[in-house]
Amino acid sequence: MRIYTNQLAIRCLGTLIGLGFLAVGAYAMFGADESVADFALQRAWWFGLTALVGGAWAIGVSWLDADLSGVWCRPPRRSR
Repeated sequence: MRIYTNQLAIRCLGTLIGLGFLAVGAYAMFGADESVADFALQRAWWFGLTALVGGAWAIGVSWLDADLSGVWCRPPRRSR
């Protein structure tokens, strides 16, 4: 497994997005108290788990994929 360091700005932005997903996921899973209904707690827990998986994926892909042109959006090409 190789960590790539080209396209550093895009890789750092992808990592920040992944960290945001991880923070939202952790808060969704563990941020509610017992005053919330059980079905809402269960939905929040599963949403949090999904966000954690998405955050881990974003961080992993940001550093382990050699070419990020198909993963994170690039600006459109300028036509002359």
